[in-house]
Amino acid sequence: MLQLAGAIAAEMLKAFFADYFFLFMCLVVIAFIRSHYRMYSELQEEVYRSAKFRAKFSLKETAQRIILAGLTAGFASSMLTVAAGVTLETDTVRYLFYIMCLLLLFDLRFVNFPYAAGLLSAASYIFDIPNVNVPSLLCLSAVMLMLEGLLLFINRRFGHIPVYMYHDGEITGAFLTKRFWVIPVVFITYLLQPGTLLPQSAAGLAMPFGPKSLAGAAGALGLDCLIAMLYHTDVSISMQPEHKAVRSAATLFAFGNVLMVLALISRDVGWVGLAGAVLCIMGREGISVWSVMSEKRKRPLYSAVKRGLRVLDVLPGSNAQSMGMMRGDIILGINNMDIQTEEGINEALKGYPVYTWIRVLRGEEEKILEYRCYPEGYNTLGIITVPREREVTYQISWFEHMNIIRNIVNRFRKDVDRQV
Repeated sequence: MLQLAGAIAAEMLKAFFADYFFLFMCLVVIAFIRSHYRMYSELQEEVYRSAKFRAKFSLKETAQRIILAGLTAGFASSMLTVAAGVTLETDTVRYLFYIMCLLLLFDLRFVNFPYAAGLLSAASYIFDIPNVNVPSLLCLSAVMLMLEGLLLFINRRFGHIPVYMYHDGEITGAFLTKRFWVIPVVFITYLLQPGTLLPQSAAGLAMPFGPKSLAGAAGALGLDCLIAMLYHTDVSISMQPEHKAVRSAATLFAFGNVLMVLALISRDVGWVGLAGAVLCIMGREGISVWSVMSEKRKRPLYSAVKRGLRVLDVLPGSNAQSMGMMRGDIILGINNMDIQTEEGINEALKGYPVYTWIRVLRGEEEKILEYRCYPEGYNTLGIITVPREREVTYQISWFEHMNIIRNIVNRFRKDVDRQV
């Protein structure tokens, strides 16, 4: 097993430094990450600036976290794919990359690997595309879905941005979640020379999706690497974002297991492969649509209140966090001053008090939160509240469905209107 792990690590290094097509895919992914997370960080800065909270968001650090998580997850998933015998032709990898780039033009959500794999698998049945190993593609998609669920669960407490939206004609608070991972995956492929270049440790593995012979007549068997992208977007309206992340992670993991069963059956029953390809697309899309629609039908958790001011989020490292304030708390008063608006909070804290007591309503229980800040005092809590009225609300659908073609068309229309 150590020999296999070493071979996988060596193939990853080779792909990053010697495979020109792989490097080209990396450049496309880097450009995508840069453009996407710049917009996302601007939204974070706008939200935190409204709470008078200074936070630094580094695109470089974000990219480093994505790459580190991707390499770790990619190595673990590669151990599974090679052990399972996932075998793909080089042309299949190119097809997947072209499909991914095409889907990227329509919607960011479609950049997920299961969409490209499902489309290619279905096309191989409809148009009789040769040398497309559908069971291996379905297996790889199942592994990516389970990996997405695992990564989402691990990061369930981070990266949720508070936003405002209209719900049944009223302003309510919500949390927008976006995750993006770049996963390098090693798999088995056919080479030109006879024999096999697989490590000897691979010969003892079951490899249910592998070729019948490790030294088949078609040529040598070796290892190759591709980039799989995972993109997860969600919105939490009726529950805490951490709880929503756990539920979504469980759903993705369960769906990955179902798809893995279909992949195993498709080795012997051809039409199951087509059913798995359709499910790969429709199932992943159905999870995304159901997640958002189910939230919009339920009662919002962070709606505006008639008495007091509801806390939507408590920012990390803030004074509010130090005093024990929590999401959903309703601020009733500060130092015997009734609070109804954010301006009321600013008025209560404008003198930089060194000691404050804040009345909050948590559920059905009223609590007193005391806070001492000697000797400087403080003038901001570091919270985001839900106002009764607000001129600007974020259109959640715009953040869920961003595509390049729509942006180009809108920009063209603006240029035409400007000329007219």
